[in-house]
Amino acid sequence: MSSELMKYVENANLPAMSDEQMANALQNAGGEAAPGGEGVQYLSFSGKSGTYQLGQNKEEPEGLFIVEPKSIVTGWICWMKNRPVDRVEWSIYQTEKAIDEEDLDDHGPYREAQGEGWFQSLGFGCISLDDKEVQVKFSNNSKSGRNSIRALMDEIRKRVLAGEPSMPIIEFDVEEFTAQDQRNYKPLLRVEAWVSRGAVAAWVDGSLDQDKLLAGELPKKKKRNGKK
Repeated sequence: MSSELMKYVENANLPAMSDEQMANALQNAGGEAAPGGEGVQYLSFSGKSGTYQLGQNKEEPEGLFIVEPKSIVTGWICWMKNRPVDRVEWSIYQTEKAIDEEDLDDHGPYREAQGEGWFQSLGFGCISLDDKEVQVKFSNNSKSGRNSIRALMDEIRKRVLAGEPSMPIIEFDVEEFTAQDQRNYKPLLRVEAWVSRGAVAAWVDGSLDQDKLLAGELPKKKKRNGKK
């Protein structure tokens, strides 16, 4: 995913679609229900403890991250004995690849009381603003976690339709809530800034620094040959 996500950000290898098509995909994808690869670090969240775990060292994510809207995936994750044993995902922009629950592999018998079985998931890819080599995939299968991602998707969709900068720079935060008299936690994707794809591409190639990116500045247009 690392190379693929960077290509997304650099405005290459993007799904061919209009802003309207992108907005429709964001609206219809996985409200209730980027592929991984070499170099990507996986980020998980526990609704019981309210903690994130990033990569093999299970560290808390620090700093800000640029979310690539075109890396959003939906799908299914199978849990057995408190760990994921299988995962099926597809891009929200490629609904023809969607898999129905009845077509998933059976890893049972499942202990449903212990939270085993297949669950719908939603996720996205992002890049650390402090180190563009740190590329992260965050996904979640809890209802509250999916709702947090869904809320971010809805805001992206509104901004796409309005022609406004639609790539969010976020901080991974936590929000506490009570359900059935039990204290629980959900991921809070706190948006610090909205930036354009051109500005992010300029930050990637070094022509726009971090402060200017966060301030919403646009990259300078390159002069054409023969023109002053």
